[in-house]
Amino acid sequence: MVVATPAKGKRLTDAVGAQNIAFSRPAGERVTAFGCPATTPQRGEELLYCPGNSQRAPEGEQRVPCDLGGGASGGPWLAGFNSAAGKGTVVSVNSDGEGDGGTPMYGPTLDKTARAVYDAAQRG
Repeated sequence: MVVATPAKGKRLTDAVGAQNIAFSRPAGERVTAFGCPATTPQRGEELLYCPGNSQRAPEGEQRVPCDLGGGASGGPWLAGFNSAAGKGTVVSVNSDGEGDGGTPMYGPTLDKTARAVYDAAQRG
């Protein structure tokens, strides 16, 4: 998330675009997870993606059966991803994986707390 003061009357999202975001989405949704793993051979220089159905995981998290590798943390999970438009709806982000970031990838459920943080950032 980026918070920026409008410049010359233009919001950052108007200038560069943005993904949609949704909160409290249930597990079981088809998502595409994205990340730039720091592991070899990508070394953080290549964007990888992996489609899969999200599943419930312990402690309020969700998981998706992807192996993006270590360093992919923070990459979005997009529901309804349209590859031609490059758009989707952020429903989670990569936060952890098994071992060195392997299968599955885990991400938080963007709940009411995440919504409150997002709303506060929107208000500035």
